[in-house]
Amino acid sequence: MWSSVEEKGTLVAELVGLHRYQLDEKGRIALPAKFRAAFAEGVFLTLGVDGCLWGFPREEWERRSQEVRAGLGEADRHRERMFFAFAEGVALRQGRLTIPGRLRELVGLGREAVVVGVSSRIEVWPAAAWERYEQDHMQTYLAGAAEGAG
Repeated sequence: MWSSVEEKGTLVAELVGLHRYQLDEKGRIALPAKFRAAFAEGVFLTLGVDGCLWGFPREEWERRSQEVRAGLGEADRHRERMFFAFAEGVALRQGRLTIPGRLRELVGLGREAVVVGVSSRIEVWPAAAWERYEQDHMQTYLAGAAEGAG
């Protein structure tokens, strides 16, 4: 679902949902129509954590970039280097996102992909990696959700 939420006086995209795709021979996936407006100014892809890629709309990329640059410690410098070293700006063409080959290789992304909306970003996962992640964490999530509902 694509909607807007107000955050610190500006509107940011609310990216949610899970979508399964097959990459074409050029490494492209067609993003859901509801995500396309959020990425009208392009997608900033970088290496995420847990075996996925992160994709940010321009406004969120700028905000996250400032946060990453703000740290002064050694761990902050390592994070900053990795975050920007693997980053690439990619334009959507006809609603399709081309995932650069070096990023596909880093996370082992083959033909089957899962795109997960995580509020202010998307995550692009190799399908098998997402299935393992989901299996490993579903029970913990359900247990926590049940506790929070009571």
